[in-house]
Amino acid sequence: MLRNLHSYHYCKEVAIDDIFLQKPDAIVLAFDRLLQALADWEEVEISATKNCVVFFRNKTFLVVKPLTKCLEIKFYAKEPIEDDELHKCRLWNSKYEGVIRVSHEGQLHQKYFQYIKNSYLIS
Repeated sequence: MLRNLHSYHYCKEVAIDDIFLQKPDAIVLAFDRLLQALADWEEVEISATKNCVVFFRNKTFLVVKPLTKCLEIKFYAKEPIEDDELHKCRLWNSKYEGVIRVSHEGQLHQKYFQYIKNSYLIS
């Protein structure tokens, strides 16, 4: 759902591999690790658009965007998260949007997977 009636959006579905063309191998490997961790979760659907990969069940619970030097991972929470390692956590509509940025798979800490799992559970 768009926040404003006249908001720009792009919803043409593309192949996930196309989003990662010309991205560093470390970013691709980080995404692969994330994808592997979510593989056994029930009813997860994945869609790719021009700039990001969206994971949803009933609602979107995770948005992954490969940037030039890092992988941006956006998830949602019911309460604000006090974690200095988050890139940001802000109120977004009636929930909180947390953002993690990693430049390689070794930065994907277990607590991040718990944040994502909690986002999945509220979707």
